[in-house]
Amino acid sequence: MTRLLITMMLTLTTLVLSAQGRWAGRNLPNHQKDEFFQTEEARRIGDQVLLYQRVTGGWPKNINMATPLNEEQRAQVLKDKERRDDSTTDNSATSQQIIFLARLYQGTKDERYKEGFLRGVEYLLSGQYANGGWPQFWPEMHGYQIHITYNDDAMVNTMKLLRDVARQKKPYEGLADAALRKRCQEAFDKGVECILATQMRNADGVLTVWCQQHDRETLAPAAARAYELPSYCSMESASIVKLLMQLKHPDERVKQSVHAAMAWFDKYKLTGLKVVRSGMWASPESETRLVEDSTAGPLWARYYDLRYCEPYVCDRDGLPRRRLEDIGHERRNGYAWFGNRPADLYPLYEEWVAKNDPTHKVDVSLTTKGANENGLIEMFRQPEKHMGDFDVVVREGESIQSAIEKAPEHPEKPFKIFICKGTYRQKVVIDRPNIVLVGEQRDSTIITLAETEPTKSVKEYRGQPVHHGVVILQEGADDCVISGLTIYNSYGTTVEPGNTTHQMAVYGRATRTIIINSNIWADGNDALSLWAPERGMYYHADLQLRCLGVDFLCPRGWCYATRCQLIGDGHALIWHDGRGDKDQKLVITNSKFDALSPTELGRYHHDSQFYIINCQMTNQILDKNIEHAYKGRTAEEMARQGKKLDPCPWGPRIYYYGCRRDGGHSGWLNDNLKQAPGKPEFHEITARWTFKDRWDPEKRIRDLWDVLAY
Repeated sequence: MTRLLITMMLTLTTLVLSAQGRWAGRNLPNHQKDEFFQTEEARRIGDQVLLYQRVTGGWPKNINMATPLNEEQRAQVLKDKERRDDSTTDNSATSQQIIFLARLYQGTKDERYKEGFLRGVEYLLSGQYANGGWPQFWPEMHGYQIHITYNDDAMVNTMKLLRDVARQKKPYEGLADAALRKRCQEAFDKGVECILATQMRNADGVLTVWCQQHDRETLAPAAARAYELPSYCSMESASIVKLLMQLKHPDERVKQSVHAAMAWFDKYKLTGLKVVRSGMWASPESETRLVEDSTAGPLWARYYDLRYCEPYVCDRDGLPRRRLEDIGHERRNGYAWFGNRPADLYPLYEEWVAKNDPTHKVDVSLTTKGANENGLIEMFRQPEKHMGDFDVVVREGESIQSAIEKAPEHPEKPFKIFICKGTYRQKVVIDRPNIVLVGEQRDSTIITLAETEPTKSVKEYRGQPVHHGVVILQEGADDCVISGLTIYNSYGTTVEPGNTTHQMAVYGRATRTIIINSNIWADGNDALSLWAPERGMYYHADLQLRCLGVDFLCPRGWCYATRCQLIGDGHALIWHDGRGDKDQKLVITNSKFDALSPTELGRYHHDSQFYIINCQMTNQILDKNIEHAYKGRTAEEMARQGKKLDPCPWGPRIYYYGCRRDGGHSGWLNDNLKQAPGKPEFHEITARWTFKDRWDPEKRIRDLWDVLAY
């Protein structure tokens, strides 16, 4: 008897200790056996689940509701109960809380848990549209939250739960009366109608699969987050088909739907490929690659575009790319771009079709070649540019300046100039707004010049002074876009080897400047110098910045740079001047810093603000934080050198998140976003956030993607 008691106590202790530990991520311990739901620990968690339940009856997402709360946290949760804008079914929210409370009621018969369960079910029923779909959030919602949402199985999870409540399936026995069960079944049936109505047809009118979101009015495929574009979506569609195959008496429309979806899955599977992951999921050390492997089972891309039905990936800029390596580290490693969920349907389909509709069986096989190997699709399709989309085409030997002069003084729409492959030994002065310069290919469309301020080739243009450099944006040349070029100031190599004085490749006095998909090289200081006199805003993406001098990314104002490679040689790489406004900042995300010799990351002379997010540094970047360029010097010392020391009254403002340095670091690179103004989350730090919604450069790029695509 004693031994039995000890065994029981040890078992109970194990359960409690397991529950008290750090529960997995954002999920409640619904995986536990029934015995757990009779413990005090389960009650403690259940009480917290009730505490988190909003007045709507639903719950917020991404909160570990099993973690014990202190008094301050408990007070905040109580305060938040009145919120009506964060109840959701996204990421298994609400459904997992309902399941937990149902199991807890069955283990304790405590009416409080039953009441919480019933409020949760009523919340799910309240959100259904007349067409049978559910949004992601309700009752208060904004943006894409209003769409019918299959993403992350939100609607499927809701339907499965309501179906199981209607059937009194364990653990829902005795929890819902007949009237509620009837309403749950009716809601489920309406959901099936919505699924059938939203199944997409291709250009030939053939049924295919579903998008992650569909417009609640038109039922058309809809966008959600920036990287979730209207698409054929394999993962969520697989869950929908599995749900349809669970219907006890499928009608002809359901049968047709399942057959069509299975045909699509089989037609567009990918073979000979494998996803290889290293490091912890979404960590700074993680890496995800798509590699060839003839022995691998079939895969499906999460997204297939609506034009070619070909796989794509996407970064937070909302621009579709064909290769994983073409998007930044954070999205590349923090999202499931490829998976094999549809493979689980194949054996289920064989059973289903034999039982329900053998006459119309679709031939499917996991062993035949996929669309990428049988020639159906072009896996890594390169975008094509059409000369007819441009206002002027410049060929090697012709003048880029003459092309710019053909633009109106104040173009109402973008004036697009295409520059063919070749080397253009020219100085380019842009003196009017809305100019779009697009090179044919960044590595073979080269604009180069060798000059410093004393040796500049053009001192004045149309009555206005001109700075030295290769490409100059005069004051007023706002809304300029540059893409697909190599811009190189070679003075320190071709004229005076070893000279690293100021040698701008691009110099600008304009605002809302976009430079993407280009090589910006200089042999001296300040390669990319955008210095608008007031409130300058600049956007960079997919640049290689190579400079032998100092401060070669050195904006004044607001600047956002992503997926860039910066290569220096012994001099600080980045610099910022933000003294014009306390909010001004330099933001660099998903970029790589390297150097030919040990090199400082950055410095500043004036008030500045740096955000370095999800970036990688080689061991050639010194184990040293960004500092004031004259740190340790006094104003008197600087005066003797003819220089003025700016004391920078706003103090150092240098913030990091998710960065790593080969060989480690001494602590300065630790995440410290919580110390930044407003304590932003890393995923909130976007271009629009940088510019406080005054400018959306990524929308401008998307609008011009027909000529900019790369």
